Amino acid sequence: MDNVVLFPNSIEYYQKELTKLLEGERYAEAADMLRFLLQCQSDDPQYKEEWQSLLKWLNDAFPETAVPAAGKKPRHSEGDGDEDQDQDDEPENEGELFKRHVQLKTANDSKYAEKLLDMLSPRSPADKQLLALEQLAHVDRRVVAQPLRQWLTESRLHPLVQFRGLQVLRQIGESGLIQVQKLGQTLTLDIRQTPLRYEQFPDRIRDVLVRCRERMEAEGPGLLDMAECVWRDFIGFLYGTTVYEELLRLEGTGGDVWAAALHYTVQETLFGGADIGAITALYRLAPEDSKALAKAQQIMKLFATVAAPGDS
Repeated sequence: MDNVVLFPNSIEYYQKELTKLLEGERYAEAADMLRFLLQCQSDDPQYKEEWQSLLKWLNDAFPETAVPAAGKKPRHSEGDGDEDQDQDDEPENEGELFKRHVQLKTANDSKYAEKLLDMLSPRSPADKQLLALEQLAHVDRRVVAQPLRQWLTESRLHPLVQFRGLQVLRQIGESGLIQVQKLGQTLTLDIRQTPLRYEQFPDRIRDVLVRCRERMEAEGPGLLDMAECVWRDFIGFLYGTTVYEELLRLEGTGGDVWAAALHYTVQETLFGGADIGAITALYRLAPEDSKALAKAQQIMKLFATVAAPGDS
């Protein structure tokens, strides 16, 4: 794969995909993606060092990830009646394996939870903070709940890291209100209302992606996948803010306006430009929608500029 060249926009996309796989505890897929990326050409050696380090961590923590999926023994022989059930169980098994790994670490090292909390230091890169949070989700609530609350309340955090921190608080069983700073706003959020999965976001927010996918289908699966990745990150990035509240109240052509802005952002990110006139026509937006579209584009441009966790 040495003839495959990774340009900055492609690297940013794969970085986000890696984060999504790790957050979903899909470690075998993450390892396969890292192996693919390490075979590609890139002008930035720092990324290759980070990918190599992350792949080593995955292989050490989960030895089964050291074998590429293509080289593994097939999970099912032809005619295996349990195929669908086993495929459905695989993510859960990986998640349970990771949970046991963290619990074993904390049992063997009385300071392991403290080390993970230290990784949340403002000096740590955002991607390492995310890795720490994935493990803290499986540590005794009595040990980590209060430090996590304090960290979220007092720290200046990348919005996606902050959202993952809120999810971890809910995962470990915390409840009640918490006050955080996000994108220049002071927010008071109910921990128990934090979505843990995309399907838990309100219908009006998920409908924007549905509308975008319907119009993108003719442009190929690559754009569809990236649109989904961008939108999922975008709503986590904005969660709780005034713009997020506006998304909850979308009516009429409001969903099409945001779908058009998402469509534009994906095309601009991948190709370096997009035809806003053609996109406006595709979504049948009227001239009176232009102001709302410009605002949505501006917000998505802010997101695209600062969203990649590895950049913070």
